[in-house]
Amino acid sequence: MADLNSSAINSFIEAVKNGAGEAASAFARTFDTAITIQPGNGGDFLNDTLAAKITDKGLAMLLVCGEQGIAILIPDSTGLIPAWCDHPDATGKSKLSTFAQEWGMNLIPEDFFPEDFQAAVIQNLMQGLDQAQPAWESAYLELIIVKPDGNSVPIYLVWPLTEPTQLLLENPKTDETIFASPPTFNNDKPNLIGNGVPEFDPFSGQHFSTQNFGNFDGKQVAVDDLPGFSRSVLKVKIPVAAVLARAPKSIKTILELGVGSVIQFDKSCDDFLDVEVGQSVTIATAEAVKVGDKFGVRIQSILLPEERFRKVEVRREGEYRVKHESPQIIGKAPIKSLDKR
Repeated sequence: MADLNSSAINSFIEAVKNGAGEAASAFARTFDTAITIQPGNGGDFLNDTLAAKITDKGLAMLLVCGEQGIAILIPDSTGLIPAWCDHPDATGKSKLSTFAQEWGMNLIPEDFFPEDFQAAVIQNLMQGLDQAQPAWESAYLELIIVKPDGNSVPIYLVWPLTEPTQLLLENPKTDETIFASPPTFNNDKPNLIGNGVPEFDPFSGQHFSTQNFGNFDGKQVAVDDLPGFSRSVLKVKIPVAAVLARAPKSIKTILELGVGSVIQFDKSCDDFLDVEVGQSVTIATAEAVKVGDKFGVRIQSILLPEERFRKVEVRREGEYRVKHESPQIIGKAPIKSLDKR
């Protein structure tokens, strides 16, 4: 992998030129606005260079590459970001995340292919950059956006960030604040609330109530409202696969396969693909799309989990014992008949 520093600026310019069309299409799908994109000025990143241009709020996209990060900053003053981005619902958050992913795939050189994608509106883009700590040899590149009215506005690419996870945090936590108020426990009384749920979040030490665990008050619970140990489960990585088609074949048929053999499936080439996670659990249907020179899928519908019911047997007193004390049958002869011999 090439070094992610200011010397990579020519690679970024070339990537923007090649992926501008796909990136513009992604912008139109997300924000319903047609634009064009072209690379502008760039060079070594200095706070004084951009500070005056990105001191207001705006949309910040974080692209994580290993331990470093790349920021794409769209100031609110450009007029490109609609109001719903300030407080997006679950669907809006998904759209922003997908938008960041598509821009990361189309505007970033292949040598620095992002592994994670995030996007959110923050109140001060420059403060977010300071928190993310651009490296000593960092660089920036202007992207010139031409809006439908013909006016052009700049947005900014900045790389590399040494603390990328801090970019989108409005009030970042330090080691001092995390452990400033440790949890207290009463040895005489278990720190539990309903059904053995701990009273304190073991990750943050904060107190929470049963409302953190479900929709008890009629409001939708967001991910950020979950206790720490629940949020940690959401970081577990599981395999995701896009399945074109399946067909059972005999071992004889499989052994006879060779170069040029054709396997026929019942599924039409126009049908949607299945998106599976874990152990072949289908969660969605999707259509195949091209993202730059990569293959991807666009989710069309989410499948609800299959409901499973099991009949509850109600037995009378003593019925279980009688059933298990009755002789077991092997063929037509009871086992007890063997004991009598």
